[in-house]
Amino acid sequence: MNETTLSNDERRCLQMWFRQAIAKLELEEVTDVMLKEYPVEVETDSAVSHRPTVSRRRVSRSRLTSHLKELIV
Repeated sequence: MNETTLSNDERRCLQMWFRQAIAKLELEEVTDVMLKEYPVEVETDSAVSHRPTVSRRRVSRSRLTSHLKELIV
């Protein structure tokens, strides 16, 4: 059997692929645990129709861009 060596790019690619696969698996495991501990509540039609609407505060663009500028620096 011939042993082939991997280039640095191939090693980095494999490392990123494994990290992504591990992160995805961890996310699925956490989701399963959360769903077991806190099951999804089923809402009836009457509960949905009487639910008050909640307005959400929007972030202004100036605040968003200043935050991004801090991250870049």
